[in-house]
Amino acid sequence: MTVAAKKIAVTEQRQNWAESAIKAAAERQAKTLPQAALKLAQDARAVWAKVLFPTPRQEDWKYTNAEAIALGSFSLAPATAAALPKDVLSRIEIPGLNAHRVVFVDGAFSEELSSLPNEKGVVCARLQSREEAPFGALGSHSSEAFAALATALMSDGISVTVSPNASASAPLHIVNVATQAGEQSVVAPRLLIDASEGARITVVESHVSIGAAKYLSLPVTEIRAAQNATVDHYRLQNESLDAFHVSQTDIEQERDSQVRSHVFSFGGRLVRNNVSVRLVGSNCNAVVNGLSLLAGEQHVDNSTSIHHVEPSSESREHFKGVYADASRGVFSGTITVDQIAQKTNAFQSNQALLLSPNASIETRPQLKIWADDVKCTHGATVGQLDSDAMFYLRSRGIDRETARNFLVHAFASEVLASVQVEALRQHVEGFVTRKLDGVQVQERE
Repeated sequence: MTVAAKKIAVTEQRQNWAESAIKAAAERQAKTLPQAALKLAQDARAVWAKVLFPTPRQEDWKYTNAEAIALGSFSLAPATAAALPKDVLSRIEIPGLNAHRVVFVDGAFSEELSSLPNEKGVVCARLQSREEAPFGALGSHSSEAFAALATALMSDGISVTVSPNASASAPLHIVNVATQAGEQSVVAPRLLIDASEGARITVVESHVSIGAAKYLSLPVTEIRAAQNATVDHYRLQNESLDAFHVSQTDIEQERDSQVRSHVFSFGGRLVRNNVSVRLVGSNCNAVVNGLSLLAGEQHVDNSTSIHHVEPSSESREHFKGVYADASRGVFSGTITVDQIAQKTNAFQSNQALLLSPNASIETRPQLKIWADDVKCTHGATVGQLDSDAMFYLRSRGIDRETARNFLVHAFASEVLASVQVEALRQHVEGFVTRKLDGVQVQERE
């Protein structure tokens, strides 16, 4: 077979499963989706047909090879939720999190396991039942390949609308559970958070697995914060080590709004988190933080974009990663400041802790500044456990494992300190401790 013929064969194989899944999704969408959502899926299919799977030849994907996804054999997950015993759900919930709950099992909504909010000022509805819900309004499906694929495949989702000056009485917990029944499936969970003027809400997304299923998850979350609104958003990803996860989070903020978004990545074989923030009003405040803890041959890529459109807004971005064994991290962050956006204050930092000589991190912080009266800083550091600190702790009678865990927790503390939900913060801290128990560390001589 010639080189040209091989390239054609690989291209056809790459498109094969996606085309089949999109065809199955289109048939399902025609029966279940309202007209606006149906039109959105159709537009996304047209975009996907042009872009297809990204490759490392593209600058945004230079350090992450999606070939294992492209050459996979995934099929659209069933439309009905598999049975999930309540005792199983209790084991994957976040202890102490007093929250309303929305549960999707292998991408399908489970009414039995969900407890949607029923309070004044907060409307939580499924994609299938809301013709007017503006899913896709932030438009990532028109430029991001996997966002286009996810939108072309969507069959259900949740929209959360908070009325002007209303505050949700409790957090909303979106639980996406993958089971062994979802082996070799592709799911595209959809979430829209629409906070009206002066509204306040906290949303926690959990992406978890029961068993070791191999599947592809393509979640898309859109957050719209109107004037003076406050949104706290957390994504906790702890999926099967055979799973693939490519997420898209799009945030748009109007004047005087505040959005805090956190991404915690612990599971998955290959994970890519795309976060896009547009500050389209003055005096906005955006916080975008992330924490990854990887082992084995896990790969996590965090790609962020923060765009200051109007003056006098502030953004703070802090991503930290702990990498053991032969795991690999990637961070690519871009801050753009338009010429009109004077008095912008933007901070970006990426820090990596390598627990093994075989672990690695690629980091690319970038600033694109067209204004002259701004305060913008960025930086990246990569290091290992401090041998002096280890020696100090060991000399005080602390065993090696406890000393190691103490230093890793101290490293992660800055990201965890910004978590506003105490139960979630404790849950993440506990998970970090448990995962570290199985990690071997090679210290510097």
